[in-house]
Amino acid sequence: MKSYRYRDLTITSLNEEQELVTSTDISSGFGEMANDLIHCSLETTASFTLRTTLLELIAYGATPISIIDDLSLKFLPNGERVIKRLQSDLNEIGYDQIPINGSTEDNLKIDLTSVSVTANGLAKPKEQIKGAEFAVFQLGTPLVGEAVLNSLDKVFTVKRALEIRNDALICDMIPVGSQGIGHEISVLAKEYKLNSIVKTKSDLNLSAGPSTVLLVVSANVDRTEVEDNFPDLKYIARMKR
Repeated sequence: MKSYRYRDLTITSLNEEQELVTSTDISSGFGEMANDLIHCSLETTASFTLRTTLLELIAYGATPISIIDDLSLKFLPNGERVIKRLQSDLNEIGYDQIPINGSTEDNLKIDLTSVSVTANGLAKPKEQIKGAEFAVFQLGTPLVGEAVLNSLDKVFTVKRALEIRNDALICDMIPVGSQGIGHEISVLAKEYKLNSIVKTKSDLNLSAGPSTVLLVVSANVDRTEVEDNFPDLKYIARMKR
């Protein structure tokens, strides 16, 4: 078996028809403990950590098969709260059969919340996307820290990302985090060996924190059809030779 890194994923080739895709994320200092920097419910921390991990898999085109959580919390009561929220979120997306395993810290007294989630998924080997021109769209709004908690209505759901990814008009996705939209557009352009032409005046360097933005790529350069199907997508760039 051969393993390699692709974007923020680890890909392991199982055979000619299947790959194991692994993604991971961690949230530290977000929670209810004395030394947490951002005070929010444990359930909120759990949801956003799982969300980021799942978005990486979905963007690649992988189907999640297992979840592993590692928590700086005792199992009772707080570790159990996190696990229950993870299960609830999976159920809501339609992943209710996915097993959750993991570890909690029951030996030491910890006063800062840390929630790590690793997800494994299966996918067909990713084919090189070919074409001379692509349209790039933005789903979501760049948010970080307290701004995320104050603007939950602006945060798109994992279920919505999955709906868009499964549409025939869409050929690729990439989550945006702390490095901003501009960085991820450059990553796409480099992979596609194309030049990027930005079509928005928005600040492309803003952090999108826990993947509050997703870049969506379509080979349908007549962007009207994509915008008609998905009115929540904003056209922001074109990639071409």
